[in-house]
Amino acid sequence: MLNILGAFLLYLAIALFFQRRILRYLRFFQQQEYKNRLYLEWILEKRAFDSRASLLLACLSVIALFCGQSNELFILAAQLLAAIAIIIIPCFEEDPRKFGKVPLKMTERALRIYRLSLVLYSCILLLSFITLPSQSLILQSLVLIFLVQSTPLFLVAANCLLQPFEQKLQQTFLNEAKAKIRSINPYVIGITGSYGKTSTKSILAELLNVALGPTFWPPKSYNTLMGITREIRERLVPGYRYAVVEMGAYGIGSIEKLCELCPPKAGIVTAVGLMHLERFGSEANVFCAKSELAKAVPKDGILVCNGDNEGARQIAAQNPKAITLLYGLDCSKGHLDCTVSEVSFSEEGAHFFLHWKGNRHKAQTKLLGKTSLSNILAAFTMACALGAKPELLIAALQNIEPVDNRLSLQKIGDVLWLKDAYNSNPEGFAAALEVLQAIPASRRILMTPGMIELGEKQYESNYNAAKKAAGICDLLIIVGVTNRKPLEEGLMAAGFPKEKLLFMPGRQEGFEFLSDNLKTGDVVLIENDLVDLYEPNTKF
Repeated sequence: MLNILGAFLLYLAIALFFQRRILRYLRFFQQQEYKNRLYLEWILEKRAFDSRASLLLACLSVIALFCGQSNELFILAAQLLAAIAIIIIPCFEEDPRKFGKVPLKMTERALRIYRLSLVLYSCILLLSFITLPSQSLILQSLVLIFLVQSTPLFLVAANCLLQPFEQKLQQTFLNEAKAKIRSINPYVIGITGSYGKTSTKSILAELLNVALGPTFWPPKSYNTLMGITREIRERLVPGYRYAVVEMGAYGIGSIEKLCELCPPKAGIVTAVGLMHLERFGSEANVFCAKSELAKAVPKDGILVCNGDNEGARQIAAQNPKAITLLYGLDCSKGHLDCTVSEVSFSEEGAHFFLHWKGNRHKAQTKLLGKTSLSNILAAFTMACALGAKPELLIAALQNIEPVDNRLSLQKIGDVLWLKDAYNSNPEGFAAALEVLQAIPASRRILMTPGMIELGEKQYESNYNAAKKAAGICDLLIIVGVTNRKPLEEGLMAAGFPKEKLLFMPGRQEGFEFLSDNLKTGDVVLIENDLVDLYEPNTKF
C-alpha cells in the first residue's frame, strides 16, 4: 500500500511539473512559428534538456538500488521529498508569459497545443502508473526520467495532431479575409524586400493618410499570411481608400499567396539581399521569391524598385508596368527617378535635398541613416506616382517618427542611445555605424551580437562589419557566442585595441555593464538583438 501511495505522489508531482515546464518549451516553439523540424533542431543544438527533475529522479533510483524495497517507510519518505522538490522546481523558474525578449503569447493556437499536450502527457502518465509495478521504484524512476526528457516532444505531437484542424480553420479565416478585402476594395500597395519593408510601409501609409486619403496598414512587422489575414478580419473597415501591405517571404510561394489574399495594384521592392539566406538556400531562390510581388502587379499598375540594389533593379527590368520607377542614393549605378543630395545627419535627424521630376526639394526628417533615406525615397516615389503633391509629402516627412528599434535616437540623462536592435542586415549595420560616426560624442560605444540568418555569408558579413566598426568605435561589446569569432577577428584585423573589446554572455549583462560605466557625452549604438532562441544560457 505504501508503494502505491509513493508512486502516486511521484506521478502527481511529474504531472504538475509538466504543466509548468511545458510553458517554457512552448515559448520557444512559438518563436519557431510552430515549425516542428526547426524546433527539434533547436532542442538538439542548444541541448535544451531537463537536468533538475531528472537529477532528482536519478538520485531516487540510486536510493532504491542501495536500500532495496525492505524499508517501505524510508522509501516513501524519499518519494515524498522528491515529489515536493519536483513540484517546487518550476516555482523558481521564470514565467515564460512574462519573461524574455519575446514572452509567450497564449493565443488560441498556443492554448490548443498546450491543452492537447497536457492530455497526451496525462494519458501516458496514467498508463505508466497502471502498468508498471508499484514496488519497482528503479523502473518507475527511469520511465519518469524518459518522460521528463521527452517533454518538448509532446508539443510536437500535439501540433501534428492539430494540423488538419488548424489548416481547416486557417482556410476559413482566409476566405473571410478575401471576401472582406474584395468587398471594401481598397487600392492595395504591396511591399517586399530583404530589408526595409516595415519602415517603408509605415512611411508610405502615413504619407498617403495625409496626402491622398484614409489608409489601412497592419502594425509592427506583421507580414505573414495569417498575420495579414487576422488584421484584415479585425481592423479593415469600409472607408479605407488605400491598403499598404508588407509581404514577407518565408519561402518560394509565400508572397504569391499574400498576393492572392490582397491582389496588389502597385508594389515596392526595397531590396534583394542576404537576409534569411539560410531559409531560402540560395540567392537565386531569394530573387525568385521577391519577384512574386512584381509578377502579381497588373500590367497597368505601378512598380517602384530600389535602383541601388542590383536584384531590385533586375526585378524592375524583368517586370515592366505602365509606371515603373527607380529610386536610390547612388546615381552611378544607373538611371534614378528619385534621389537625394547634400545629406547630413545630426541628433535632430537628417537634412537633404530630394530630386524628383527635374525639381529639387529641400527636406528634413527625424529619421536617421542612409537606409532610412532609401525607405523615404521608396514611399515618396510611390506616393507621387499615385498622384500626391510633392510639396505636401515633403511637409509630412518632418512629422514621421522612427519605427521602434530601427535607428531611433533617445537621450537618457547625458547619454545618447541609438537603437537599431531589430533584425540587423549588412546594409543597415553599415548605415547605423555611419550615423554613430556623424553624431558628436566623447565616446562611441557599440553593443551587438552580430547578424544572423545570412547562410554562408554570415561569417564574412560580420567580419566586414567589425572591421568598419573598428575605425569608428571607442568601445565594443560583443553579446553572446553566435558571431563572436568573426566579430573578434574582424576587429583584430583592423587593429582594434584588445582592452577596448568586451564579451558579455547576454544582453542583460551588457546593459548592466553600460549602466555602471557610461559617462557624460557617450553615444551607444545597440545593433541587433537576437531573440531568446539564440540565448546561450537557456537551462531546464
